[in-house]
Amino acid sequence: MKTPSAITRRRFLSGTLAAAVAPQLIPSRVIGGETAPSKTIRLGHIGVGGQGGGLLSNFLNVKEAISVAVADPFQSRREKAGAKVKESQGHDPKLHSDFRELLADDSIDAVIIATPDHWHVPAALASVRAGKDVYVEKPLGYTLQQNQALLSAVKKHNRIFQYGTQQRSQEIIKRGIELILNGYIGELQRIDCWAPQGAGGGSLEEIPVPAELDYELYIGPAPMKACTEDRITNKASWYCSDYSIGFIAGWGAHPLDIAVWGMDHDTRGPIRFRGTGDYPTPNALFNNCATWDVNIEFSSGVPMRFMSNNHAAPIVEKYLNKSPGDGTTFFGSEGWVCIGRGYASASNPEWLRIREPKGDKRVLYRPNYYAAFVESVRERSASVAPIEDAVRSDALSHLSLFAIQSGEEVIWDPKAYRINSPEKLNSAMSCKIRGDWQQS
Repeated sequence: MKTPSAITRRRFLSGTLAAAVAPQLIPSRVIGGETAPSKTIRLGHIGVGGQGGGLLSNFLNVKEAISVAVADPFQSRREKAGAKVKESQGHDPKLHSDFRELLADDSIDAVIIATPDHWHVPAALASVRAGKDVYVEKPLGYTLQQNQALLSAVKKHNRIFQYGTQQRSQEIIKRGIELILNGYIGELQRIDCWAPQGAGGGSLEEIPVPAELDYELYIGPAPMKACTEDRITNKASWYCSDYSIGFIAGWGAHPLDIAVWGMDHDTRGPIRFRGTGDYPTPNALFNNCATWDVNIEFSSGVPMRFMSNNHAAPIVEKYLNKSPGDGTTFFGSEGWVCIGRGYASASNPEWLRIREPKGDKRVLYRPNYYAAFVESVRERSASVAPIEDAVRSDALSHLSLFAIQSGEEVIWDPKAYRINSPEKLNSAMSCKIRGDWQQS
């Protein structure tokens, strides 16, 4: 049995930058690889809690795939997932506490990663280096340097990557994006982008580590802290700075992904960020920025206002007549189109009746997001949510937070993948790794 190669801190934080790309239009389908189109894809699932359990259910419905292994440091979660596979597919998957054991199985073609946020990139890096294709839940990296390392690794190892931004398989959103790309709104003038706000609270009272939990593995590269009831829940991954940068990325990933899908202004040159945010309970476990209001200016001069929904509500209600939880509105010289999970609105409602907009710009679209990943793995074809777009949208979250935390204007050079000003913030693009943890 092959054992996965260890990934040291230095190796993990290394990687060369690949060039940023324009919005993904339909490319050549074949991108290389050895997987035969007729092959049933063998999946491993890393993290099967709330979101991971839901993803498992969705992939069990993809006929071209079979779920053969599950890894989760919670015994009850992996056993529940194993029972679900048994009921659906009639076989017992291998159950692992440590995902590195799953990756050592050469028969596994691809993995579904739905761990706490701070494990997304370390698990994905280990997976692609072990020869697996990866579906990675949003948000992407805990740091900008993690994103750079994963981008480099995906390209070096010629792996399929699909990001967990499932709205790309909603037909109404696909139509809205193609309206924008084909000029229905005219010349792009500005963008509003918003997402649900975070929350404070969270107990710091220590409890015994549950017998079923491998706590060392759960914490992984993050700082070792005492176990508390809230630290081992999904909310810690969303709201605690030990494991994430907060909902500014955790939910912001969705509308920012739509913004990136509909424009390429973030690739053309330096981007400026100024913003403010609130930290409701800095001395509690959930200590991330919970609300934010950031003004972003792309090198083309197009501005984007990125907000938590409490700041967005009084603005978007004026033109939407409602305040949905998340959305991205593109304003142009001829009108506007607003897109969010499960809906689209426009200044001209007739635009939304158009199934095939006039013009030649089309986005890569597949109606079943989970089958799309399996199909890409089988055919070695382009992903509907590629690593390049994931890195671009996630960077906007990190840089927005840098502007909030520093209180200064942050100037980002996407081509050089560095902060031009304040230069001192470049040190914040990486993070310390606990002890000698081997990120595998």
